[in-house]
Amino acid sequence: MNAMPGKHLVLLPDAPNFTIAAVTDAYIDAFGIQRESLIGANLVEVFLGDRRDDELASQISQSLTQVVQTKRPHVMANQRHQWPDQQTGKLTWRTWRPASKPVLDSCGEVIYIIHTIEDSASAEELLKVAKANQYQQTLLDLMKEPLQVLQPIFENGEIIDFQFKLTNQAYASYANTTPEQLQGKKVGDVFPGYFDTVSFTKPVETYKTGQSLTFEIHYDKDGLDLYNLMSTFKVDDEVVIYFTDFTRLRQLQLQLESKIDELNRSNENLQQFAYVASHDLQEPLRKIQSFADLLKDQYSDQLEDGASFLERIQASAARMSILIRDLLALARISTYQETTEPVGLKNVIDSVLADLEIRIQETGTVVEIKEPLPTLSGDAVQLGQLFLNLISNAIKFHRAGQSPFVRINANQISASQLPASINHIRPASTYHCISISDNGIGFDEKHTERIFQVFQRLHGRNEFAGTGVGLAICQKVALNHGGAITATSQPGQGATFSVYLPN
Repeated sequence: MNAMPGKHLVLLPDAPNFTIAAVTDAYIDAFGIQRESLIGANLVEVFLGDRRDDELASQISQSLTQVVQTKRPHVMANQRHQWPDQQTGKLTWRTWRPASKPVLDSCGEVIYIIHTIEDSASAEELLKVAKANQYQQTLLDLMKEPLQVLQPIFENGEIIDFQFKLTNQAYASYANTTPEQLQGKKVGDVFPGYFDTVSFTKPVETYKTGQSLTFEIHYDKDGLDLYNLMSTFKVDDEVVIYFTDFTRLRQLQLQLESKIDELNRSNENLQQFAYVASHDLQEPLRKIQSFADLLKDQYSDQLEDGASFLERIQASAARMSILIRDLLALARISTYQETTEPVGLKNVIDSVLADLEIRIQETGTVVEIKEPLPTLSGDAVQLGQLFLNLISNAIKFHRAGQSPFVRINANQISASQLPASINHIRPASTYHCISISDNGIGFDEKHTERIFQVFQRLHGRNEFAGTGVGLAICQKVALNHGGAITATSQPGQGATFSVYLPN
């Protein structure tokens, strides 16, 4: 993206921030600023935070918000803004035409915004200079974006075609020729397919009404495959057409969409495989357990010491059945398609405690809940799995001779209060922090990252039962909801697991 031609910003659709995710080299060269000062910054704050032009800041925010809401490109009117001259440092007035285009994922949701700025004076003012200057073609060819000046051809009072009056090399390259060879030719003779597109009808409209137009076009005629933002102006009895070519950008977007489709298909195949594999593996396990039960019931007197081997077979089969069930749950969460609905955390915790009622009674666990608990946005089933694993772990890893104690606490924090170790969390102004604390055996914090990996256990099966999948499921659920999970602990002094979810 950085090396793409043109002055482009790639923005996140996180209104009202519109965080800058990428900046092209041409943009940086135009403004004489460092890329490091832009990446991750708020678009409006970094350029208009000095409040010299609050109205322009508001217009840009409204334009970007409209793109997110309508999922359609939006071109702003020409804007005048003071900017330091790169050589003298003095403030000078510059005229820009901002345009924003959404990039959609396979579900039709906006994942990025391509924000482009062009010198709006270049099309008309450069043309006037070129007409009065013997170096007019040289000046036009210096423009990186395509430009053409057309004269209408009339028949019975109607425009039937246009004739090339002036073009630059960037435009002539579409026809694999030079501006000199195009001059005087009919556009329809060079590009016969253009009659069926807005590249003919829009210039006609501009000539008749005098109204300047800006529109997006995909030109797939005459052996070309171009994506352009076209602007038409009427100057005297001619039509000036200025292009912003984003063909390469669109090709990259199509490649990205293709990769997303491939990943979605791969996820579907993985989910089907996990389901089939778990179903097919559970069936022979059930037979092993059933036949082992029959052997034990009917031949226990004859088996003598062999009975202990049968018990080991049954225990191993039971562990494998639980492991397959947990792996299936992890696979389903990994291919999770986001569904968002209000979920009361109190309802989730009450349901989890009801499921754990027998274990709580057997272990004498005391559960303390600091209310009120917030309403979250997400999937109730997956959030239930998250807190079921955390609370059951708090009960399971208790110290011998001491009743388990579990404290559940929730509060709201700002983005600046997030732990430094948290990455890849969905941007938000505030976050819910839900903590599950216990008085159990704890662990050494050097193992913090390890405990969230699949099959990673800090204790043997003889000490504590489990498959080593539960915390991996917790992390997947947190990630699916745009959040993160961390843990703090010391050996013998309990542990605290904190879940951070965007508000």
